[in-house]
Amino acid sequence: MLTRPQAGEGPAQQLSFVAAVALARALDRWVAPERLSLKWPNDVLLDGVKCAGILLEGRERATVIGFGVNLAGHPEMTERPATSLPAAGIAAPPAADVCDALAAAFNAFRAQWRDHGFAPIRAAWLARAAGVGQPIEARLGTQTLVGVFSGLGDDGALHLTLSDGTIRPVHAGEVFAL
Repeated sequence: MLTRPQAGEGPAQQLSFVAAVALARALDRWVAPERLSLKWPNDVLLDGVKCAGILLEGRERATVIGFGVNLAGHPEMTERPATSLPAAGIAAPPAADVCDALAAAFNAFRAQWRDHGFAPIRAAWLARAAGVGQPIEARLGTQTLVGVFSGLGDDGALHLTLSDGTIRPVHAGEVFAL
């Protein structure tokens, strides 16, 4: 998906949360919503296992959003387990139907973000967040931190509470449940 900034929208990195909430909402059409959760910042989990991921890449005055959804199969031999809809007992929907549902959901959440700011997107993301209050490992380049996923900042940063009680905002990196 190619997006261009529109008046009223926040920073482009917030698009990852718009995209994640939209993808989960689109998948709700085929998957019971309580089976789907969101892993910071932009993965969709099915029964706690990754079934979709989102990548953003900034270009000149545009952001390209790539959605990878394991509709029919999933990769084996990954560092962390992955699953697909059929592996979870769900019939694979036609990709075109998923694209249509995703486009509609993305447009709705993007309009909400543009018209009302990040707060409602943050709330929708947190309502489906996996692992809040749980111990996680955050890989930040060559540094690895362990702490408790204690929330999401107003800017989308993951709040990691370290063993000494310090809250460390994480703006980029990979996180894994422990």
